[in-house]
Amino acid sequence: MLITVAIVGITGVSVAVTPQKEPVSVALTANKLTQNAQGITVAQPVTKVKPNDVIEYRAVYTNNTGKAIKNLTATLPIPPATQFLAKSTPSATLASTDGVNFAAMPLKRKVGNQIVNVPLQDYRALRWTIAEVPAGKSVSVSAQTRVNSVTP
Repeated sequence: MLITVAIVGITGVSVAVTPQKEPVSVALTANKLTQNAQGITVAQPVTKVKPNDVIEYRAVYTNNTGKAIKNLTATLPIPPATQFLAKSTPSATLASTDGVNFAAMPLKRKVGNQIVNVPLQDYRALRWTIAEVPAGKSVSVSAQTRVNSVTP
């Protein structure tokens, strides 16, 4: 945090605290996706959800510096009461069942002597490597999920 001290006249001192911006800031939004009468997908901010609602989570990463940031790792968690729908942007996505170990999709695991796809309901996080975010610019990543159940 940067603290700026300014002298006011002869009799007083004021202290202004100016928070220093992080090199990269992130804003996360959640929108419910529905279809209007014309069949166009409409996104509205989530206020409440019910089972089977489709929610798009979007994270916008902003470069607050004066130079490009290279190889930005963007991670987006998949909430527990939802199932990933295999729709994400950008498409070169890594996935994880534990939020720690990531691999290319579709995730695989060994069951007995067979290698099988991990069910989408087990995906708990997605990750992208953004090659470059230009100075002062933003990039976004997103994923669509379906609500499984409403937790009390």
